[in-house]
Amino acid sequence: MPTLHRAQDADSMGSEIQIAAPPEHVFHALTDPQQVVQWCVGQGAGATFRCAEFAADLRVGGNWRSVGVTSEGHRFEIAGQYLEVDPPRLLVQTWVSSWTGDIQTTVRWELEPTSHDTLLRIRHSGLAAHPELANSYRGWPRILGWIQRLLEHGETVDDRK
Repeated sequence: MPTLHRAQDADSMGSEIQIAAPPEHVFHALTDPQQVVQWCVGQGAGATFRCAEFAADLRVGGNWRSVGVTSEGHRFEIAGQYLEVDPPRLLVQTWVSSWTGDIQTTVRWELEPTSHDTLLRIRHSGLAAHPELANSYRGWPRILGWIQRLLEHGETVDDRK
């Protein structure tokens, strides 16, 4: 299981995981609406949540949006804009979530090919100005695990019920 790493300056946190799939497949799992809704479900802040919709205009300046519902029936939304798109190596996007208000942060996905798989790194930055957000985003290692299980074992959200 990947672990969460905090930067020395407290502005960012990150995690990484080896996935037994080529970078093209990993990048696709991060950006394809049909795949995102297959892996994006879990628990956080005491509630279970599930992404029901994902839309992406995969280009620099394009918007993306994820909508879902918690186990208590509360709707959530995460949205942003793509800042860098370099398939299958790099994806950088702004991040605004309904549970943190209008605060915008940045998420950077780096995909590095290794001998037989991909090293997927995530870095969530822009947290120094809002240190209270750090707890809201400590679930990145778990999220990386969901992507790994989809790509390596075909495990979807329905398999985790």
